[in-house]
Amino acid sequence: MRRYGAGALRVVLARKAITQAELARRLGLRRQQVEAWCLDQAEGGHVPGADTLARLAEAIGCELDDLYVEVAA
Repeated sequence: MRRYGAGALRVVLARKAITQAELARRLGLRRQQVEAWCLDQAEGGHVPGADTLARLAEAIGCELDDLYVEVAA
């Protein structure tokens, strides 16, 4: 089973050399919102909704699947 992974977002941002502030600017959001998506839920992070995930992938220039990780069922 696959689900959104904050670690996957951090990896994609690093690979594309995009900062959280830059991603927030591209999406018209506050940096703190992007920062919350980059934190694991155990650290107080938030999971973006399906529409937002699609916007994230487009703004970053990656596949939606790049933002997902494999989890045990």
